[in-house]
Amino acid sequence: MRSPKLRSGLAVFAGMILTTALVSAPAAADQSRSGRFEPVCEGKLARVACQVQKLVGGSYEAPIGWGAQDLQQSHDIPATSPNAGTVAIIDVGAYPTLESDLGVYRAQYGLPPCTSASGCFRQLDFRGGPPLAPTAGADGAAVDEQIAVETALDVDMASAACPNCRIMEIQIPQSELPSTDQNGTVNYDGYAAAFGTAVQTAVAQGANAVSISYGLPGDDAMLHGPVAAQLAPHGVAVVASSGDSGFEANEYLWPQALPTVTAVGGTELVKQSDRYSEGAWSGAGSSCAPGAPPPLSQPGDVSTTCVGARAGVDVSAVADNLAIYVTYSPQTNHPLGWTVVAGTSASSPFVAGVYAASGSLARVLGPNLLYELDPAGFNDVTSGTNGGISNGRCLPPSGGVPADPKQTFDGRLCSAGAGWDGPTGRGTPHGLFRF
Repeated sequence: MRSPKLRSGLAVFAGMILTTALVSAPAAADQSRSGRFEPVCEGKLARVACQVQKLVGGSYEAPIGWGAQDLQQSHDIPATSPNAGTVAIIDVGAYPTLESDLGVYRAQYGLPPCTSASGCFRQLDFRGGPPLAPTAGADGAAVDEQIAVETALDVDMASAACPNCRIMEIQIPQSELPSTDQNGTVNYDGYAAAFGTAVQTAVAQGANAVSISYGLPGDDAMLHGPVAAQLAPHGVAVVASSGDSGFEANEYLWPQALPTVTAVGGTELVKQSDRYSEGAWSGAGSSCAPGAPPPLSQPGDVSTTCVGARAGVDVSAVADNLAIYVTYSPQTNHPLGWTVVAGTSASSPFVAGVYAASGSLARVLGPNLLYELDPAGFNDVTSGTNGGISNGRCLPPSGGVPADPKQTFDGRLCSAGAGWDGPTGRGTPHGLFRF
């Protein structure tokens, strides 16, 4: 995973390019900008490929940034759902204090308790066994500590979207991380297979929706081989983050590129009085996936933007300036507590929670039912961009204005507008999905 690109020649406010009247963010959100966001999965953690950024120097005694009520109100999500199901969160590494950290987040925002004693909260490994023990060694502890930020974000966002859903966290051990050969080539196929196993475990354990906040470089075997079939369960919504590197043209991520997976982009939220507005988050991933067919029910004019291939994104949710609570620190012994994060790692579990709260998913296969919904079921995001654009065409991610028009791409792939667009898909949920 690469960090989000900086786009030149664009007027940016808090990471969002606004094409409508600028509205001011709340004071809490302004305060969170005292630091800088940096990707969690960079450097030696790059192979983990999570889609989250942490505010450096941003630990607080009280929440700073958007909380559960902001997410519910801005997306018209009810506080409870009579049809609440189970959200499975797939993550990497051990996190023995996750239940207590989740309890702090939920108590802060008035969400009902979700504990293992009540049966609401479960942790298990990717094969269905007991939760992972802390990873041995200094390097193992360092990875566990960093990835705890990702995991805390995932369960907090699922909680905000569906407060009375059951939450199941499924852990992939560090031993399944991608291997590197003597030439420095990274093999992601085995790592992808671990996610496939985890999805199958989630389905067997009764999950209604599964969230994957990770994105791996895809290949033909991952798009069409056995692992692709593992991520195609009928009647269970599998959801994945679109990535945090902005418009990437044909450099797609897996499993987001699979037509049986709902790919979730990101927005940035602003508020004035009691009114919320959204624009495309500048880091939200969008791309084409050559070789991958479009999802069922996706309109032909959407796949046309990618010459008939799978076009991400399908739907989106808030991906910036989010408050989470995390204390697991086996390496540094310095718990973060309240901190602020960004990334489509937030929007994936949120949309998975919306799926799980929405009732029967018997006909779900990827995002097929989302494309059948009335447009009123979405907040259409019409401002913002996640890449350079010139004369209505997206520029290559490398930047610059190419002399050959064939080197540019349909403007909808990198710029939000009415209806479907690349950074935000059909928009953000406007209430629960009414299938």
